[in-house]
Amino acid sequence: MRRALGIGCIGVFAVAACSHHDSPPPSATAMVVGVSSEDMGTTLGSVHIVTTVNGAPATDETIDSARNPKWYPKEIKLTPPAGASTGTVEVKIDGYLEEGTRSGSLLLTRLAKADFVPNQTALMRVTLQTQCLLPLPGGPPGGPTCTAPLTCVSGSCASENVALEPYSPTWATDAPDICKPPNAGPPVVYLGTGQTDYLPITDGQTLQAELGPQGGHHIWMAVRMHNLKQSGSTTTLTATQPGTSLTVPASAYVFTFDADEGGFCKFFGLRFQLDANGNDYKSLLGKPLDVTATIKDQSGAIGTATAHINLAPTILCPGGQTGCM
Repeated sequence: MRRALGIGCIGVFAVAACSHHDSPPPSATAMVVGVSSEDMGTTLGSVHIVTTVNGAPATDETIDSARNPKWYPKEIKLTPPAGASTGTVEVKIDGYLEEGTRSGSLLLTRLAKADFVPNQTALMRVTLQTQCLLPLPGGPPGGPTCTAPLTCVSGSCASENVALEPYSPTWATDAPDICKPPNAGPPVVYLGTGQTDYLPITDGQTLQAELGPQGGHHIWMAVRMHNLKQSGSTTTLTATQPGTSLTVPASAYVFTFDADEGGFCKFFGLRFQLDANGNDYKSLLGKPLDVTATIKDQSGAIGTATAHINLAPTILCPGGQTGCM
């Protein structure tokens, strides 16, 4: 009996071992469908999201967006069939006027399609846009009605195929734009000068401080950057006088950058006030000044640049002559 029991245990362990050995390892390939939306208020009553993998149903969900207008950003993680590292993901999103329904007055349709990237977790970014809302009888004009496989993107019919990005938990606040493209590298920032355009600064260049209409004294600064968000980024200017403890109080600006050549973006006309908070600007005139620009976007990415300048010993008056103080 002991021998038979022992053989039986060996048999059980052998089957378990063989079963474990024959099971395919977990796939390292995945795709996260990241659904976000522009603010549409209560325009959409419900959103119906369907996904498939290789044509087979994967997920099917209806969201009562009228009662939960901040349902996004939403993640749907999909994997290929067991043992595979390839396959195709398709997404169909329908938005309806009525609450909690999968049919009714159709206001929006968005299609998306992409292939898995073997051994990677990729992001399929899908954004619902107000430009793609369909018109209702008696309502204002809307976006185009596209015939599949075309779908509405930015107000025009375009391919349903989506360029994937490497997945990051911060994808929802780090959407690519004209200044920060997909798969962006580290931020690059240049600090220049200019009231009406960006002009580069040479090391040790003399800048003329001006008397402003409100009585403050300032210099004009400009920034040029790449791989930071076009909108919502905060630019902070600070300055110190080399070899001393003299500083200029920080000034912060939030604005939308303009597109520039070579994939860069720029902003100019930054009025950097030297006497903010009652600072003694006179002790800075005619001497070197290190001005630093720090740009931080909504994803937390930060880029900095410093310009070594000299301040002119005089102040430019509103009329164009010098000598104001």
